[in-house]
Formats: sequence, C-alpha cells, structure tokens
Amino acid sequence: MSRTELLKNKENILNLLPQHQITLQRLERLADKQALPVITVVGKYNHGKSRLLNELIGKDLFSVADIRETKELHFAKQQDLQWIDAPGLDADVDEIDDDYAEEALWVKSDIRLFVHAAKEGELDAIEIDLINKLQNDAQRTQRQTILVLTQTDQAADEDTLNSIRQSLQHQLNHNNFYPVSSVRHRKGVEQNIPLFVEKSGIPELKERIDYAVSKVLHYRAFEQQHYFSTLGTQLAEKHQEHTKRHRELCRQADEVETEFIKDLRVALEQGAEDLYDIMQEPEVDHSLDPGSIDDVFSMSAGKLDRSRIQIAYSRACLLIRSVLSKYGMTQLNEDAQVGAASLNTVMVSVMGVSVKFRPQLRRMFGEEAGRDKLLRDFKTHFDKSENRLNVLADIENELAQLKAVETAQTVLADWQQSA
Repeated sequence: MSRTELLKNKENILNLLPQHQITLQRLERLADKQALPVITVVGKYNHGKSRLLNELIGKDLFSVADIRETKELHFAKQQDLQWIDAPGLDADVDEIDDDYAEEALWVKSDIRLFVHAAKEGELDAIEIDLINKLQNDAQRTQRQTILVLTQTDQAADEDTLNSIRQSLQHQLNHNNFYPVSSVRHRKGVEQNIPLFVEKSGIPELKERIDYAVSKVLHYRAFEQQHYFSTLGTQLAEKHQEHTKRHRELCRQADEVETEFIKDLRVALEQGAEDLYDIMQEPEVDHSLDPGSIDDVFSMSAGKLDRSRIQIAYSRACLLIRSVLSKYGMTQLNEDAQVGAASLNTVMVSVMGVSVKFRPQLRRMFGEEAGRDKLLRDFKTHFDKSENRLNVLADIENELAQLKAVETAQTVLADWQQSA
C-alpha cells in the first residue's frame, strides 16, 4: 500500500478509533522503510538539551542560549541518524510547544533522550508523569527511552551528585540516569584532555545510544506489530459490539411486530365475537329503514336498531384503538395528514367515517377475509409509524456501523500485509 493510499484509507480506521490518531501517524512513519533512526532529546527549558546534542553530534548545530529559543522542532542530520531538539516541557499554555513535543516524542522518535539537570535536584510532577508514560510505552512497543542527568559539573562534589542520583532512582523505582557533563566533554575535546572526555560521561552515553540505534529496525518491527494487534483487537471488539447490537435490535423489532399482529388479531377476533349477535340478519332489518320527518323527535325502530349497531361497532373499535395506543400509532404521520385534525387518525384512515350497517359489519368482522384485510391495513400503518421507522433507522445505522468496521478491518489487514 502506497503512502498516498495510507493517508487516504487511514480515515476509515480513525473515524472508529479517534483515540488512536497518534498511533496511526506513527504507523505512517513506520511504513517508510528507508527512514533514518530518529533520536529526540526532551526535557525542561535550561536543562542542557541543546548543549548535550551538540556534544553527541560533535558540531554546534543547536543554539545554546540563556533565553528560551526552542519553541518548535529543530532537526539535525548526522550520518545515518536524525536528531531532534524538542521544545521544553514547561511550555506556556498560549504557545504551541506541546504539540511539537508530542509530535517529536510519539510520532517521529525511535529513541528518546530525557534530560534532567543535576542542579535541579529531584524530578517534578510533570517530569515524572512523562517518564512514566515513556517507560510504559517502552514496555508495550520496545521503543527506547534513555534517561540523562545533565550538568553534573555543577554539583558541589561527588557525594552531592551521588545523593542526587539516589534520590532520582528512588523517585523512579531504580531507573538509572546516565550522568553527563557537556562542559567537561567540550573542554576535554578542545584541550585534548582524554580524562575530561571520559569523566564527562558522554562516551558511555554514546555507547548506550549506539546500542539502541543498532536495535531500531527490530524495535520498529515489534512496535508496528503491536499497533496492528492493538488496532485489530479494538476493531474486532467494535465489530462484536455492533453485531450484538444489530441482532438485538432486529430481535426486538421482530418481537414487537409479532406482538402487534397477535394483539390486533385478538382484538379483531374479540370484536367479531362481540358483534356476532348484532350481525345476524333479523327477519326485518330496521336499520335499513329510511326514516322520515316524523322520526326526528321520536325513537323509531330504525333509529333504535341503528343505535344498537353503532354502539356495538364502537365497542369493537375501542378494542382496536387500545392496540394502536399500545404501539404508539393512533395518529397518522405528518406527511399523510389532511386539513381536519379529526380525520388524521389511523382508525379513520382504515375504518372510514361512514355509518356501518349489518352487511358491512359482516364483511369487515364476520368474515375471516375481512378481518385479514383489516389486519393488513393496520399493519401498513404500523410499518409507517414513527416508532417503527425509528427502530428500523437504528437497525440501519447499526448495519452501517458494521460495514464501516468491516471496511476499517480490510484497510488494516491490507496495511499490515504491505508492511
């Protein structure tokens, strides 16, 4: 997979695992097999980072000043190594130093040199927190961190220096610092005093760095596989989570649909049973009597019969309406509504508003085909109800999430195969 493809496709993973942005950036760096080993020096301002770098490289490539100058990443190439001088840890909150330092430490670096000036004595909370993060990273990825105690020439005497070193070891659970003096090393080089060079601690530190550099390719391979494994595991967990959620939503949706059909069928059967007597054809069906002006203020046989039919029909409708209420589908969706609010109900949409007579009741309730038609008509509204559409949207969303995870898994697998 080309670098361009990595940049394009990594978004599929990043969208699902945004907390791994730095991990993905680091994997991009590791994809460049020709990249030189990178060593980053980090520590607080005025702890001798730049001076140490100059001594390790053998050239004055990094500015040494009493005022703070390193507010961005400074680079230097030495033979087959890339060196980075990172901004100090005590960055101002309004500066962007922290972003640069984070990029250097977690994205660009193969080896980190953490420096602490002997004159400062114990580590502060910020330094301890960073060292712990670096050491934890080393345990996970094998990326190396070397602790360096700088400016040892400023210690009052050897006993004071030993006391400082013991204090640091106690703070860090016996993690050792390499004691160095850049001033002593420079003096030894310029005045050709080998003892000063040896006592500076720089040669021993160089040996430790050389060893770490010799292992960079091995460390990179291990680190890369660690990231692939971590991302793969978390994507698999996401896939399992969304699969479980999708299945549960489908199960719930099917269960609600089955219960709705069951409840509505029971209501229709009960309605048919309650209407049985009224639906029977009498010798004379007075409900069909046309009525006259004389019936306006009197109770005729026709009015009485029609009233009995309407009451029985209303009771059957109440059974149906109770089912609709249970499933939150009494009203039509907004896109199906008409002007009059009284007409915007599912009951009116299916049953109509006309007066029902015995022949109609027999077709609707008395015959199985009629009840099945009512069931189908109400089921159509159930499928279009807001609750149902929301559930189906949730199912569709989970399915989309599943597809997104599967796409990310494919991208990761291709990335790993090309590594």
